[in-house]
Amino acid sequence: MILIELIPYSSFEESYRNLGGLLFEDTLTHPGFTISDHYYDAKETIELIYKKNQNLKEQISYLFDRLDEERKKGLYPCGILYYELGYHFIEGLDLFESNLKEGTPLLHITLFQKKRKLQYKNPDPNEFLNHSITKINPKWPEAKYIEKWKQCNEFLVQGESYELNLCFPVELELIGDLFSVFQSLKTKQKTKYSVYYPMGENSKTIISVSPELFFEVKGDEIKTEPMKGTIVRGNTKKEDQKNFNYLQTSEKEKAENVMITDLYRNDLGRIAKQGTVEVEELFSIRGLSTVWQMVSKVRAKLNQPFTWNTVLSALFPSGSVIGAPKQRSYSLLRSLEGMNRGCYTGAFFTSEEKNDVPLIRTSVTIRTLEIQSNGDNHNAVYGIGSGVTVLSKPNEEYAECLSKLRVLNNPIPPKFEILETLRVCKGRIFLKEFHTKRMEGTAIRFGFSFSKEKLDEIIQELELKISLKSRVRLLLNETGGFHFESTVLPKRTKRPTIKLCFATEAIDSKNIFFYHKTTNRKEYDNLMLVCKEMKVDDCILFDTNGNILETCIRNLFYKQNGTWYTPSLDTGGLPGVFREYLLKKLWVKEKVSTKDDLVHASAILTGNSVRGFERVILVRE
Repeated sequence: MILIELIPYSSFEESYRNLGGLLFEDTLTHPGFTISDHYYDAKETIELIYKKNQNLKEQISYLFDRLDEERKKGLYPCGILYYELGYHFIEGLDLFESNLKEGTPLLHITLFQKKRKLQYKNPDPNEFLNHSITKINPKWPEAKYIEKWKQCNEFLVQGESYELNLCFPVELELIGDLFSVFQSLKTKQKTKYSVYYPMGENSKTIISVSPELFFEVKGDEIKTEPMKGTIVRGNTKKEDQKNFNYLQTSEKEKAENVMITDLYRNDLGRIAKQGTVEVEELFSIRGLSTVWQMVSKVRAKLNQPFTWNTVLSALFPSGSVIGAPKQRSYSLLRSLEGMNRGCYTGAFFTSEEKNDVPLIRTSVTIRTLEIQSNGDNHNAVYGIGSGVTVLSKPNEEYAECLSKLRVLNNPIPPKFEILETLRVCKGRIFLKEFHTKRMEGTAIRFGFSFSKEKLDEIIQELELKISLKSRVRLLLNETGGFHFESTVLPKRTKRPTIKLCFATEAIDSKNIFFYHKTTNRKEYDNLMLVCKEMKVDDCILFDTNGNILETCIRNLFYKQNGTWYTPSLDTGGLPGVFREYLLKKLWVKEKVSTKDDLVHASAILTGNSVRGFERVILVRE
């Protein structure tokens, strides 16, 4: 096990701003922490652009041979390979037969002399300097995308290709500190392949939060993890599971994935020892913050020591961002898209060598910003796309493309803890299994570290320590630490009655924090302030269609024609464990409910696992 120095974020930020350089970071392996590979002290920068009258073929071959030599000398060659470099590496294509414009960038590589590996606790968003992402403008409206999709479909029906990964750019503006932009994007999408790469004097910067490994080499072993198949995450547990199940069983998504996996197997077969290519995983579903992603894993042993020219000639660009067959699909996409992709869907790499063992990591540059700066104002391009097959539907494909913008336009999540509020009496927790199951599910949804063994230990502790009837706040932080706070509950002689009114405005059903119990209760707290002014105890939440949901701290139950109901929470609202218990016992039924249902109900109750049932007086203006 390699020990990694742990330092405060403030120290890391200060040293990085002083040293500069490249960051290649992992925010996924240890929730709450970032593992950072920091490359700095640049010795040389190498740029290559397309020029018609130069022998680029020999230049490129020589350059990558040189990178192998520099790595063996102890330097750290790192950089970006642009998508258009595929004209050199894809068999059957040629840079001089392409229609690339003079000056098209092909690669940008820096030879770094130093590297340090550090770990720091993820920063609080309040530590970021001012920044914003604005004017997000997809260059293809839906009508134009559908027109291009139809052309794709014609090529597929004619047998020109089995799959085409149709892409288009999104233009946007950034304002403020780019390093803070990078840090904020990492809070919204956790990945092993985050990149911050200021490219020197040309005022360009690459920021990437790519979730996709292109290939990784350790000695003679090479592995790839092609991603193909995407669907958005759901807010509710039910919706999230439904989307997961759809992706897992979708013939269209699986067809995409298996085609690209087979393409990788064939590509690796060109450079692998016979019999060593194997599919380690097929159709695995990986949960990111905003989307479910289908991933397969293919590995092999190289038939000769790693060299850049050999491996890139077999693999670059990734088949997952082109289609199959590779050469024909690449040419068709160029004619369809009619523009350079640039760094989007190219590859980012770091490289080093230890004890004659090459260590190479490359990511596919999706979820990536290519930025041109002018002071604190920055223009950027961000590519989006999806795989089109004969099973595709254009409207669904366009929606999938736009779903990949969520990492940009979702708000920065605040620092928070996962919360369960328990009623403990005589050393027993009411509805313990329901609480622990919900906490585990919320931890998985938000990517928190979670240990069932640690949870069992702290539950045993509070059951032993707390004998009087108490309200306990059980909390879980991102790094997997549990703690609790307890308050003795006063004795009640009769069931209380509370006053409720309707909230003054609809909730934002897209806000995931309305569906999960956490300490991020800003919206609830603001509503409770309004309740205080109106001299009521709580307010009834509703969505933009007027369907009622819950209150700020209670679930609702109402009686209608002799039957007890509770509102559906599909568009917002926390599914309380007391509510879940009553539904499983079939004591209440769930249904989409309106304000009129409450107004005309013969009885209304609220309830949660700590307070039990409470009678309601409905206050109407």
